[in-house]
Amino acid sequence: MRQILIAIVVFGLLNFPFPGVFAATYYVSSDSGDDDAAGDQTAPWKTLQHAADQVTTGDTVKIATGTYAGFRAKSGGSSGSPIVFMADDGASPLLNVVSADCIKGSIVEIEEFDWWVIDGLEIRDAPRHAGVDVRVADHVTVRNCVCLQNNTWGIFTGYAEYFTAEYNECAYSAEEHGIYHSNSADNAVIRYNICHHNYGCGIQINADPRMDGDGISSCDVVSHNILYENGNGGGAAINLASVRDSLIANNLIYMNHAGGIAAWDDGYYDEFHSYEFGCKNNKFYNNTVHMPSDGRWALNMINGSTGNSVENNIFVHDSSYRGGIETDSSSLTGLSSDYNVMCRASLDDAMDLSGWQSTYSADQHSQCRTAAQIFEAPGSDYHFLEGSFPHDEGTTLAEVADDLEGNSRPQGAGYDIGAYEQKFCDNDPVMILGGDFFTSVQDAIDAAVQGDTILCEAVEFQEGIVLYELPAKTVGIIGGYDCVPDGNPTGTTTLGGQVSIESGAIILSGGALAIE
Repeated sequence: MRQILIAIVVFGLLNFPFPGVFAATYYVSSDSGDDDAAGDQTAPWKTLQHAADQVTTGDTVKIATGTYAGFRAKSGGSSGSPIVFMADDGASPLLNVVSADCIKGSIVEIEEFDWWVIDGLEIRDAPRHAGVDVRVADHVTVRNCVCLQNNTWGIFTGYAEYFTAEYNECAYSAEEHGIYHSNSADNAVIRYNICHHNYGCGIQINADPRMDGDGISSCDVVSHNILYENGNGGGAAINLASVRDSLIANNLIYMNHAGGIAAWDDGYYDEFHSYEFGCKNNKFYNNTVHMPSDGRWALNMINGSTGNSVENNIFVHDSSYRGGIETDSSSLTGLSSDYNVMCRASLDDAMDLSGWQSTYSADQHSQCRTAAQIFEAPGSDYHFLEGSFPHDEGTTLAEVADDLEGNSRPQGAGYDIGAYEQKFCDNDPVMILGGDFFTSVQDAIDAAVQGDTILCEAVEFQEGIVLYELPAKTVGIIGGYDCVPDGNPTGTTTLGGQVSIESGAIILSGGALAIE
């Protein structure tokens, strides 16, 4: 009996393996590969379609530098064991031809197979649809890809739940958008992408209320994206239709020629006279939007787009007749808007900020500024001018823990408004990183503990004097602005301590330092 039971267990393991237990890594090379080979590192396959025909749950395909036709998925992965198609270490594969197996006119097609990762590929020149085309497939991730000059979209999804697009560049889509997430799919994460020069939107999430499904896309995150020079054919840089309970934060949007951020119902009200499918209960936080003179409003919320929160945003416009927020009476219920930078608003008619504040009791802490009053170089550098209003003037938002560059918030006395969080000396030119500000380096040194790093932003060195008296502890002092002299200082003298100077940083251990 025991022998029979063991045989049954062995048979089960052989015929129903645990996902990922027998996962393999395969290799593809367009130059040296052969589809009749083993597919290993020394004998790679030649085509991506052959690889897609062979792989199963948990397998990884590493792709060498070369030019390839795309592929259509024939199997899927599972939780913790996705199928991965990725660039080999240091490789730059280019996919620019539609495979004979593809049926949508896209380069990479994943349909009805879940748990895929596409990583590090250049995908371009799709003659009909998308660089990456994902339909009725959940838990698909596209990352580190460059999707250029595709006919309709750089990356497209339809009915794809839990989709992630991150660290991609999507540009020059000839007919529509850089990234398009569609058809009632929830829980999308679209972050750290650069979308530019697309004829339509940079990023569009459209739940398509006229199509099958509930017509709503919920719990999405659109954050840390840079979008510019989109919309010559119409469509906002970030275009949302019937999107709910989502976070749109830390995006930098500039020189887009239609809208900045649009939240609406895809025109459902105009056709059916119902506000059922407006964008509701979303959080628009810490976005920087600079609209050119030919652009529409920085943020548009219409057709029953209620319950939205709009805080810590910069909405500046180069024209005198448009500006920050455009909305309508059907979208006012539950609107919370404050701590923004904008000069004009519109509800049926345009008004200046003071009119918006007094009539609708909104944006009581917001102020009007132009791009030239805020930014280092509008059009290229959207960091703040020192002393400009957005610094430390925002409200604390638990959902936004960092900025576009990954700097933690806040860096000063309060949250900065907009996509960037910056450190300025103000009246306290010295700080312990991660800690308090001080008026002098000596005060910071006295408060520092072993291993702390001190940042000084406006301390001038004077020759021939002792700068800092140090206790017997090692402290790093990093210069910014005038803190460190031009180049690495020479002729240094230490009194009772040690000094090393590397790449503009002065590291001291005990004693005092003099610059001669």
